[in-house]
Amino acid sequence: MQDNREKLPTVLGLAVRLPGVSEEAVSDSMAELKELLKTLGADMPEYLVQALPRPSPKSYFGSGKLEEAVKLAEAIEAEYIVTDDELSAVQLRNIEELTGLPVKDRTSIILDIFANHAETKEGKLQVELAMLEYRLPRLIGKWTHLDRQRGGIGLKGSGETRLETDRRLIVSQIRKIQEQLAKTERVRNEQGKKRRALFVPLVSLAGYTNAGKSTLLNALAGSSVEIKDALFTTLDTTSRRVYLGDRSYCILSDTVGFISKLPHSLIKAFRATLEGVRESDLLLLVADASNPAFREHLLTVERVLSEIGASNHKRIYVFNKIDKGLAVPEHTLRECYPNSVFISAAQKIGLDTLIEKISEFKETLLEKTRYPSNEKSLKNDNSESF
Repeated sequence: MQDNREKLPTVLGLAVRLPGVSEEAVSDSMAELKELLKTLGADMPEYLVQALPRPSPKSYFGSGKLEEAVKLAEAIEAEYIVTDDELSAVQLRNIEELTGLPVKDRTSIILDIFANHAETKEGKLQVELAMLEYRLPRLIGKWTHLDRQRGGIGLKGSGETRLETDRRLIVSQIRKIQEQLAKTERVRNEQGKKRRALFVPLVSLAGYTNAGKSTLLNALAGSSVEIKDALFTTLDTTSRRVYLGDRSYCILSDTVGFISKLPHSLIKAFRATLEGVRESDLLLLVADASNPAFREHLLTVERVLSEIGASNHKRIYVFNKIDKGLAVPEHTLRECYPNSVFISAAQKIGLDTLIEKISEFKETLLEKTRYPSNEKSLKNDNSESF
């Protein structure tokens, strides 16, 4: 029987294993890269790993290993190459010249996914900003080779002239987008003031991508946020009112999921969106309890929270997808992660316990909204979790 399914573009992956990094960690990272590519409609059937003290500044891999990559790429009929780390313009250009194939890095793959999934004006602006900031430092490697080829002594080559023009255009675009996003941020700040004046606590979902945050939002709020089994399906902040009982409620907010090696340009560009997380009264750190890599995922989430200034926020650890089994026994998780709850958002298991957990600290949350930040020290409120 003939298979009429359309063949996915084939990709060859490359990864450098640094000292102190286990083979398992590299394997997990490449499995994640494979899922990222799958989200873009591509397949990575094979990948190569080279152990190095650091990636080659010229070509990421050593020249001998790149020759091996060329042979493997031919064998699997790869259409392009993807590296698991961000490349400089020089590395990217040299790999392309040595392999004869187009090259992308993990950062550009994530940016492409974000571009495909952004729906609101703010989301699209933030993705565009991240892409421009990613492109800017790579202009030099793109045009300086033309300068070497054509520039004369004391004269500007065509590469340098084009470089200056492109750089000015990108810098101008970046400034315009930053101004537009600043206006959006001011509107959000005004909305936050109104919410705090009404003593309505803001609870934000934070977690690794595909941990089930949107499913949890739907389950708690009875809403219908689109759910897909793919990475980064949620980019724009979605907020819903959740009833806590006793005629009280909170605002529950879901935003972009985190991932290892999340590009700094994306975190910077999405600062306005992530501002909601920083301004939260309580964080629900959602983790896929069935995933053996959940610890590393939570560490990634904690690192991003620290980068956006939310590392000391009060939180509840929400271990999701318990219907699929636990990667670690529950008693061990409770010991390592105090104030944790175990749920299945998809099967609506344990949601009442989570609501009770949020409600228990309602007064503490409200107290936080009543007192300005400069009075917190007087309240001696410095706990990270309840």
